Order: sequence, then structure tokens, then C-alpha cells
Amino acid sequence: MPPTLHVQDIHFRRGRGILHGITWKVEPGHHWCVLGPNGCGKTSLINIITGYDSATCGSIGVDGSIYGEDDWREVRKRVGLVASTLTTYLEASEPVKDVISSGRDAKINLWETASDQLHKEARKLLKRMGCGYIADSLWGVLSQGEKQKVLICRALMAKFRVLILDEPCAGLDPVAREHFLVWLQELCTRKNAPSLVMVTHHVEEILPSMTHVLVLKAGRVLAGGPKQEVLSSAVLSEAYGAPVSLSHRGTRYQLSID
Repeated sequence: MPPTLHVQDIHFRRGRGILHGITWKVEPGHHWCVLGPNGCGKTSLINIITGYDSATCGSIGVDGSIYGEDDWREVRKRVGLVASTLTTYLEASEPVKDVISSGRDAKINLWETASDQLHKEARKLLKRMGCGYIADSLWGVLSQGEKQKVLICRALMAKFRVLILDEPCAGLDPVAREHFLVWLQELCTRKNAPSLVMVTHHVEEILPSMTHVLVLKAGRVLAGGPKQEVLSSAVLSEAYGAPVSLSHRGTRYQLSID
């Protein structure tokens, strides 16, 4: 079985070098966390994977299909993105069930009426996520946590092979963040769940279900592999350029500055 996502020797230059030879594989059933300091290249890498930027050289493959060799417009439909930037494109007056339904064809702000079948699937997804009560709400009145859940439901509507969550807890208060992470943990353990890639600055958000970690520094892979092998005080101290200590609190991690 080919990798769900295969990043091969990606270089990216925009006036200066940003990514330098990134190689990375996400195998079926694996869930990754991407860590690294500001400016390490996380956003550029995600933009290239999702087709919003083009690499200077290298290749991106999804389920054995390669951008450029196969129609990239079709290949990128297998990669979902949940990011705060998407919220700026959605009209406040858009019904929640239409926001989710539009994910089937990767559209934003439907101008036509979604079918009853799509609305039925949208309601079913919301109910599974524990927020069926917002099915008849409008996008503009949702809380930040509710919006994140709706965007993930929208991504699941498209049946992506890999789902990228770009700092999904940004803007959430501590209680809302924990509720969201508990929900995300449950999503990871579902049968036929897509491979998740979560980009974050905080080791506290690395869930027990996350199997692997990729650590970037200055546009290069500093470390990558199984979570238990990669996460250490030494690796994170090198990544962030400061002495830090990694410890456990139950099934979760926490970081302190020495």
C-alpha cells in the first residue's frame, strides 16, 4: 500500500531559501504532529502539500498519485485542510449545514441549494461530533470551538485520505481547548479515520493517539519518526534554541523552560 502522503526532497525558495530538502512519509493509519519554532517552514510546507504554493523542486504524492504527473486538482482533493484562514472566506450568513455540505466538492459559500441528501449527511456528521444542536445555526454566530468542529465535519464530508489541522486550538480558551482535544482524540480512534497531521506550537496538544512527530528547524527536518523515539528534551531544546525540559502529565506532555 503506498504512503497516504509522501513528501520527497522538497525545496522552496521565495527570494530566499525557506525549505531545504524536506522528505517525509505518512503511512496509512499513522497520525502525525508537526512541531517547530516560528519561521521553521511549517506553513510553507502545509501550503505546498495542499496545493496553495508550488515547490521549487521535489515531489508530493498522495496515495501513489504525484502532483504534476497526475492532475493536481484531483490529487489535492484527497488532502483536507482545517485552518483559521478558512473562516475568513465563509459568509456569516451561510447556514452551518451548507458549510459542511460544500465540502463534498471543495466549494465555499454555496450559491445553489444543497441537496436533501447532503444536508442529511451534514446533520449526521454533526451529531456524531456531539454538536447536532448547531445544524440549523448560521456560521457567523458560532463559537471558535464550534467553528473548528464544523470545518472538520466539512473535511470529513469530502472523505479525505489525510486531514491537516493547522493550529486547530488557536483562539480557544483553556477549557474549550481541552474539550476540543478530547473530541479530536476520539476522532483519531474511529475506524476508517483519515490520517491526521496536526501542526502546533504546544506539546501539550499532542494526543495519545498521535503516533509520530516531525520536528522542523530552519526549513529542515531536525527529527521525525515514532513519537516515543523523537520527543525528548534534547531534540526540543535544539529545535527552539533554548534549554527546555519535556515531561509527562498523565497521557499528555508538558514543556518547561530550564
